[in-house]
Amino acid sequence: MRSRILHHWRLFTAFFVALLMLQPAFVLADKADDETWYQIEVIIAERTDQLSTLESFPFQPAPISWPRGRTITPFTPETTNRNELENVEFINLPADLLILKNEARMLENNADYKVLVHQSWRQILKGNKAITWIDIKGGYAWGGHQQLEGSLGFSKGRFLHVHSELHLNQFPNIQSAKQTLFSAGQSLVPIVETRYSLIQRRKMRSKELHYIDHPKLVLLVKIIPFTPAEPILEQVEVEVEVEVEVADEPTLVDLTAPSIVE
Repeated sequence: MRSRILHHWRLFTAFFVALLMLQPAFVLADKADDETWYQIEVIIAERTDQLSTLESFPFQPAPISWPRGRTITPFTPETTNRNELENVEFINLPADLLILKNEARMLENNADYKVLVHQSWRQILKGNKAITWIDIKGGYAWGGHQQLEGSLGFSKGRFLHVHSELHLNQFPNIQSAKQTLFSAGQSLVPIVETRYSLIQRRKMRSKELHYIDHPKLVLLVKIIPFTPAEPILEQVEVEVEVEVEVADEPTLVDLTAPSIVE
């Protein structure tokens, strides 16, 4: 009897352990199918202060590449339907929908910072950790380069993640470029004198403002859940044929006429 109870107990224990091992797989499968709308807002600023740093950056760096991503569509009141902001991804939101206006204003009023990018858009993040990359450009352009260029990536697993591959290019001034290139017997072509790169991955929580610091760059990111509106369907006028039943014309009967008896 005791051996039979022990045998049943072992079977129950094995079944229970197998169930516990399968449960995380079910949870992960459920999260992988998860699709959630978010509103994402980023501010990228250049640090203009002259604080000394122990980090060194290469002079005249070699060309680099970064993940190419989606381009945020500009919002123009004259051509963009505002209703699309409620259920269309990757449209740059107008100023009245921004949530980091105070933070941007504080940076703009501080002489130690120069805001290069302030963008906000809405998009879907899936729970399968797939990264959605967004192209980033800011500042002035020179010789086919932007002062700030690169991409930001966003993904979702158990947590939200932001992936940054941002590059701040410092160009030589025209006079020094002429002297350097002409002395070497070369034609005058624009070059990147120094490049400052912010390459990082950061785990995030929604609704929290995250600050990523760098000797030359500042990145502010906030991601909040968003509930899209139902798409507005255009009303189509449909002509419906209505069949009208016409009654027979009334028949006059002479009641004074003698009845015929068969």
